[in-house]
Amino acid sequence: MTTPHQDMMVLQSWFSPAFPTGAFSYSHGLETAIQLEQVSDSATLTAWIECLLSYGTGWNDALFIKRAYEDGPAINALCLALSSSKEREQETTELGQSFVRTLNASYGFELPDGLAYPVAVGLAARQEGINLELVIQSYLQAFAANLISVGVRVIPIGQQAGQACLVQLYPAIERMTKKVLEATEDALGSAAFTSDLMAMMHENNSPRIYRT
Repeated sequence: MTTPHQDMMVLQSWFSPAFPTGAFSYSHGLETAIQLEQVSDSATLTAWIECLLSYGTGWNDALFIKRAYEDGPAINALCLALSSSKEREQETTELGQSFVRTLNASYGFELPDGLAYPVAVGLAARQEGINLELVIQSYLQAFAANLISVGVRVIPIGQQAGQACLVQLYPAIERMTKKVLEATEDALGSAAFTSDLMAMMHENNSPRIYRT
């Protein structure tokens, strides 16, 4: 068993912007939402991300982490199947590939290829013996922080406004973490339809800054 301090050190490394997954190059469709003025300031950015955490990819990813942590990699096919667009699947598979490659090289893991990112996170956390609640909370915070960084650059809003967005999202992150811990696979599903449409539209955007 690891201690909470050791767990946090590992998770801060895994979800750091410096960790070589390249998460900073994906906007999750947010770039298009900003271009179409669906998201135009810190308030709409916060609301957009909170919706994803509560009803969209953030919720599903957290539940896939839980299932992979508890039951292994069999959930991976469903995770990929629930990607709502080509770019959403690209994002989760490319992040998963980079995450697995780094952990196998640096931690001596033997995680398989082809894992969706949240499934890879859940399997790695189980192998490392990290507390599941900390894993989900840290993942959701990193998910939110990455989207905030997109808003800081593209809207643009200042870095201080970006930090204010993250602070406002803390209650949602805490609430969804606790909800996921009590949820079953039957709770999988997304109702963030506008976000899904933005991700689909992004596939044909030119020029664009982000990969998704």
